[in-house]
Formats: sequence, structure tokens, C-alpha cells
Amino acid sequence: MIQLDLHTTALAAAGIEPKPEWKLDGVDLAPYLTGDKSGPPHEALYWRFGQQMAIRMGDWKLVRAATAGDGTKGGGQRKRGIQDLTGAQLYNLADDIGESNNLADKEPEKLKQIAAAWTEWNKSNAEPLWIPAPRNAKKKKN
Repeated sequence: MIQLDLHTTALAAAGIEPKPEWKLDGVDLAPYLTGDKSGPPHEALYWRFGQQMAIRMGDWKLVRAATAGDGTKGGGQRKRGIQDLTGAQLYNLADDIGESNNLADKEPEKLKQIAAAWTEWNKSNAEPLWIPAPRNAKKKKN
């Protein structure tokens, strides 16, 4: 589950039917809690924050930090996908829950497959309206 599920679950508990134009990513978790549904509520979980991105698909997790291989000064903006996988980290959480064994170099096809899923998901997202400043940015004096 993900935090986005709480909104959808709360709406369902209140008897409110979500409208398609709301484009909610969450899932009503009540049927999973009552046993009416089983299995995972999502095929994958996705995150995006500035330049940081992550996706969890089954046992696999792909994550990329803000400045990892983005090819721009100060961690510039990638708008529509993961063009450069340099610095991306891939983990099999079934075997490595502590994320200590980066498999990005050993599993390049899995890396590309999961990155493609994230890019497809990201296509429907609004463009970020802000980009975090680089950590070492100097503040202007007024």
C-alpha cells in the first residue's frame, strides 16, 4: 500500500464514488482488510520528487537520486522519463531487504524494463512546477 490509498479508502468509507476526472492513483483498501480481496493492491508503486525517482515492482526496486548521472549542472530537470540510467540502483528486496547489493550492472534488462514502466507512468503526471535548488547553491543577498 501507499499513502495515496488512504484518500481513496476514506472516500469509499464515506460512500463517495470517485469521479474519473479526479484521476486518483489510490486503491480502496477496505476489501483487502476484510478479506474480500487478496494479493497486492498495486502491480507497482511509483515515486517522483524533483530529480529523485523510485519504483517498486514486485520484489524489485529501482531508485535514482537527484544528481545521479543527470548530465546537468546542479541536478537539472528530467521531465518525461529516465533518459540516463547512470547512477540508478536496482535491488531485489526478496533477497536484499537492506538494499546493500546494487544489481544495476548485473541485471541490465530488468533495469530497463522497470525504468520503462516508471517512464510510462510518469507520462500522465503534470510537469513539476519547481526544481529543488542544488545543495551548494549560494543564496542571493537583497
